[in-house]
Amino acid sequence: MAPVAPTPQKRGEKLRRAVLDATLERIEREGIDRVRIADVAVAAGVHETSIYRRWRTLPQLLLDALLSRVDEQIPIPDTGEVVADLTEFMRSLIAFCRSPVGSALVRGGSLADDPDVATARADFWAVRMAASEEIVRRAVAAGELRPDTDPHLVIAMLGGLVHMYVTQFDGAMPDDLPETAVALVLRGAAR
Repeated sequence: MAPVAPTPQKRGEKLRRAVLDATLERIEREGIDRVRIADVAVAAGVHETSIYRRWRTLPQLLLDALLSRVDEQIPIPDTGEVVADLTEFMRSLIAFCRSPVGSALVRGGSLADDPDVATARADFWAVRMAASEEIVRRAVAAGELRPDTDPHLVIAMLGGLVHMYVTQFDGAMPDDLPETAVALVLRGAAR
């Protein structure tokens, strides 16, 4: 019988991607509160110790996995028109929040008790808000909105509305929520 060649170890970005993909697959299939590092390790084809070296706790792994999807699933649109950009931004945000991964990120679940995770979440949202606010900054620069329009407030109002529907109203959102909310918020910022 021929000897079995050892499986090459995953390292660096290959390890990170395999673990995050396995974690996301478990979140989608089992729910965030049923994900275990041992199961992720098996699915990713890595040792548990490799996971613990990079992510010290399960909540840190869960957060990294959840955040890895945000940029690709909620892009920052740039159509050249603020109404279209904010409406598309909200559509993407709603679609993401309706997914198991997005809902887990918004609701927090088992992520809430880890102070390192709380810090990482706060840092992430600060960066994400700044990137999203660029939609409003571009519109102010183009003269579409008043110069005193607060980009942070506009994005917080739209994103906060989606967050409220997910956390307080079981995710049941009207189909026209993006258009209605953007129109309402921009009435206060229009020139």
